[in-house]
Amino acid sequence: MYSIDERLKGLPAVKDQVVQLYQSLNAPHLAIPGRKAGPAMAFVLGLRGPSGFAVFVYLYMQESGESAVYVPSNGTVPAEQFQGEESEALGFVESMGFIMDNLNFRGRPPDEQETIIRTMPVFMREPPPPAAGAPMGAPVSSGSGQRTKPGTGAAASVVQLGKLFSAFCLALLMQGCAHVSERDKDQAVLHYEIAVQNLVKSPQVALKEAEDALKFDPTSADAWHIKALVLHKSFQRLEEAQVAYAKALELKDPFSEARTNLGGLYMDQKRYDDAIKQYELALSDVNYRTPYIPQGNIGWAYFRKGDSKQAIETLKAVLQVNPKYCLGEVWLGQVYEAANNTADSCKYFARYREHCPDQPDAWQRDGLCLANAGDKEGASKAFQMCFEKSQNDDQKDLCKQLKEQQK
Repeated sequence: MYSIDERLKGLPAVKDQVVQLYQSLNAPHLAIPGRKAGPAMAFVLGLRGPSGFAVFVYLYMQESGESAVYVPSNGTVPAEQFQGEESEALGFVESMGFIMDNLNFRGRPPDEQETIIRTMPVFMREPPPPAAGAPMGAPVSSGSGQRTKPGTGAAASVVQLGKLFSAFCLALLMQGCAHVSERDKDQAVLHYEIAVQNLVKSPQVALKEAEDALKFDPTSADAWHIKALVLHKSFQRLEEAQVAYAKALELKDPFSEARTNLGGLYMDQKRYDDAIKQYELALSDVNYRTPYIPQGNIGWAYFRKGDSKQAIETLKAVLQVNPKYCLGEVWLGQVYEAANNTADSCKYFARYREHCPDQPDAWQRDGLCLANAGDKEGASKAFQMCFEKSQNDDQKDLCKQLKEQQK
């Protein structure tokens, strides 16, 4: 059975996704719900997608420029069921009075295939206006004068031909197939790069550029990731950010950077077990260049959920992999500090200062340890370095006050 999906206006696809294509030889007068009655063209389009095959029916109203996309109730089906779906679709349009012609799409030269995809309304994201659509009323001839019955002639090779092609669309059913031109991809990359450049210095610009990139290429996992980062880190719009992270991961897997950042979002929501799960998934990616980051995050998540013992074990393991991982050092120092283990906390704060001397926080923590140990001179020097390294007035004032307390 077939029903209209009002969300779809067309079925954009690339030629390698097209398994079979039929076009009507006539244009009977139809009255389709929600459309102005008039002469219509019909197309039956078989597509191959990530989960199987599906056959769609597309009607184009020549006078009003409206379209109707009918989707199959069966959704996608395996290859062996394709001919049955094709027969049902052809029977459906013939019951409306259409005479269908098999265009033998797979047997045509590549340039003809591209021309068909570029000019036929069925492949357009939005239906063409009547003036533009009128010339399309002349059917493309298959040379047969009539449609070939399923299971005979060109249609007999539908399944075999379909198996030769591996190009997929993101969502074959209920979402349509995304066909992004190379020009649009290039434009998307330009906007993405601008978004990256503005991620810290101008989050508003970064968000706009990420959204512009997605307008050109909604299949860009990197653009979805940048959008998620801005929504998450800069604007704290966590629910929207979670949706964007999920979209990035849907489009690209593995995508360990996105998984790690989604874990960070769960940390912000105090969903520590969910965060750990994401970090572990990121760690399972053998090609992830910085596995110590999610591993360190797992240690911090254990601490936040109250398991200091597991946190210490995990963070120490991280520092064995990367002995100069500053965030791991400061986290381990904080875990020991929370346990009132001053000696070990100051040990790791000193390592933090040694490996990240440009961080004012490193000098502040080291200075406090020295002050608690009675080394006022050393503490004073550390707080002076904290003052000099600080970039904001609040931290400068704090470091200045701490230095004056050593007199």
